[in-house]
Amino acid sequence: MMLRSVLLAAALTTAMPAAAQSISASDKATGAQANPQLLSQFGGKYTGAQAAYVERVGKRVAVQSGLSNAQGDFTVALLDSPIENAFAIPGGYIYVTRQLLALMNSEAELASVMGHEVGHVAARHSASRNQRATIGGVLAAVVGAAAGNSAAGQLVGTAARTGAQLVVLKYGRDQEYAADGLGVKYITAAGYDPYAAADMLAQLEAQSELQAEVAGRGGQQMPGWASTHPNSAERVRRAAALAKATGRPLTDPPQDVDFLRRLDGLAYDAKGSGKRIRIVTVKQGDTIDTLARRMAYTTLQRDRFMTLNAIEEDAQLTPGRLVKVVTDG
Repeated sequence: MMLRSVLLAAALTTAMPAAAQSISASDKATGAQANPQLLSQFGGKYTGAQAAYVERVGKRVAVQSGLSNAQGDFTVALLDSPIENAFAIPGGYIYVTRQLLALMNSEAELASVMGHEVGHVAARHSASRNQRATIGGVLAAVVGAAAGNSAAGQLVGTAARTGAQLVVLKYGRDQEYAADGLGVKYITAAGYDPYAAADMLAQLEAQSELQAEVAGRGGQQMPGWASTHPNSAERVRRAAALAKATGRPLTDPPQDVDFLRRLDGLAYDAKGSGKRIRIVTVKQGDTIDTLARRMAYTTLQRDRFMTLNAIEEDAQLTPGRLVKVVTDG
């Protein structure tokens, strides 16, 4: 997998966070009140087999958190949003966008993202900050950071009329590290490769670099994971250290064919654009360049293709391998 040898060499000594507690009734009530507004601002729920699959994986990870009746206590939703992001709100509400799902290359990577968000809920990071604002103010901050659009202001007015309260959602570096630690613990217990968390963080960093390059070429940069989650090479190294601390050996797992096939047909980019993820089998004579030319973009086709598939510059594509391309329909 991408950068695995580098990640293992950079291993650190990191303690696992404390065990989780039950989700409180007040947190459940807060999340239940905020959930409909958040869904509406992030395109609503994405439905179908892919959404059901994300929910199953999320709850499989959540049950490892130690929360009472975790399967029922957590609500997992795939959002119909062109923004690469994932987040959680109090009460066990976990969200991941279809755009972020498309960037993943294995179920273990999906599990790692879900585990990180479950970690925030389990550690009650929102409550520990002891900062409160109206639902409108908090969700406007989430929408403003992650979506970068005028919907934030509209949300303030709508939610302010409810008079309800919601804990501030943006976490500091130490809380992000703690959620990373809990996430690795949960996915390992659920039977997933713990090194997938480091792989996913490296993938997200590569995507952030691509977004910056797209913006530099005159495109509109779409805010993503980095807007709400501090990201750095240090987090990647720490995630690798946490994986090593589990005692699981570092391996080069086979391609997750089942996961990739599940992505076929997933909507991509803006609603109404017609773009979709298509899974293609590499044939004899195919190269990175020939496959990249099938990407439905006029700029940076090769870079987009390589980042989407976590392919390194010197990679050789062998016949039979599956790759993702973005097509117009």
